[in-house]
Amino acid sequence: MSKYRHRTFEMFDFSDEAAAALASKSTRTVEDSIDPESWSLQHLVASRSAGVVHLRFKESEGLGSEFSSGLRKDLSLLADLLVNDSRVLLDFESLHEFCPRCVDELELFNARLRSKGSRMSLCKLEPAVRAAFFPNRSGSEPSSKAVGS
Repeated sequence: MSKYRHRTFEMFDFSDEAAAALASKSTRTVEDSIDPESWSLQHLVASRSAGVVHLRFKESEGLGSEFSSGLRKDLSLLADLLVNDSRVLLDFESLHEFCPRCVDELELFNARLRSKGSRMSLCKLEPAVRAAFFPNRSGSEPSSKAVGS
């Protein structure tokens, strides 16, 4: 399992690794009262599988301030919709870049989730996207790349 060290987020190369990490931390399956596929999100698509809410980005273009603002609205809505003890997998597969402002939005969302006893993992971050999470390091790869086997 490839897990990247980060002060806030659990990051994995593959979605099945991230989902397994989320599942291993909780024996209780939590179901939201509303089907995630009915949520009206601007930049994210939500689905549920095995008790995990799987979020994917709709598109990889336009990652400027409008994207950050829209992402903030999506994450705020999600934080309100998700029940306590939810497990969230954020899939970066379609993204080739990510801005530090969006990382800040994810940190706020993660804090709201954690206050509800919920957890989030990130997966499929390309090197350029991962670099946005490590602004004080040079290069696109964290120096202590993967942890685990």
